[in-house]
Amino acid sequence: MALFRRKPRSRAEVVAAADRARTRGRVRAAIEGYREALASDPSDPSINVKLAPLLARIGDVEGGVRCFRAAAERHLAAGFVDRAAAVCVNATAVFPLDAGFRLEAARLNVQRGRKADAAAVLVDGGRTLARARRRDAAASLLRRALEISPDHLDAALALAPLLAAEGRRGEARALLAAAEERAAGRELRRVRWVTFRLAPSPATFVRALAASFSRGRPRRGPANQPSVRAAPERRGR
Repeated sequence: MALFRRKPRSRAEVVAAADRARTRGRVRAAIEGYREALASDPSDPSINVKLAPLLARIGDVEGGVRCFRAAAERHLAAGFVDRAAAVCVNATAVFPLDAGFRLEAARLNVQRGRKADAAAVLVDGGRTLARARRRDAAASLLRRALEISPDHLDAALALAPLLAAEGRRGEARALLAAAEERAAGRELRRVRWVTFRLAPSPATFVRALAASFSRGRPRRGPANQPSVRAAPERRGR
């Protein structure tokens, strides 16, 4: 009878039910609920960000990527650059080998004036891709990191071994030599040990060993860490 017909659920109820299913590990039920919610607003960023990791878990990589991209594009269209960047960073955790999300996150961080954050996300991606033996993609991200922050030590130290592996040892040595000119203390030790590993010889070993027992020299230029501010002058009594 019509009197006993169940009232259709509101969109908020559908989303709440999908949230509960996700919390309880009922992945497919959650996916079904989020897809139902997206039927009325396909680019809803909050729903797409929830759905993307679930699709990745069931092997629908393309669907997950589309969801993250839809969320980022919706935020950008609304002028929320910070939120779009956060979506791209979240996407890198779900799809760590997707260089596109790394580059987009870096681009948005540069747009916000956060070059350190941009370089960091690229270096992390470069290292991840290098471990996965995707050297070309890794080198591309690390080069971009150095374009954004030319003195970024971690980017240089991660890129040099990739260049050497490609047979571009001269470029790798030049990169490390430039990094050494700016390094001091612990950073200098890191540079010289990487140099030794790429070109093992008595000379490079002695230099690396000497750096390990030396306090180093003052820096000649900026490195990864922010410079220490001078202590304020004391006021007279």
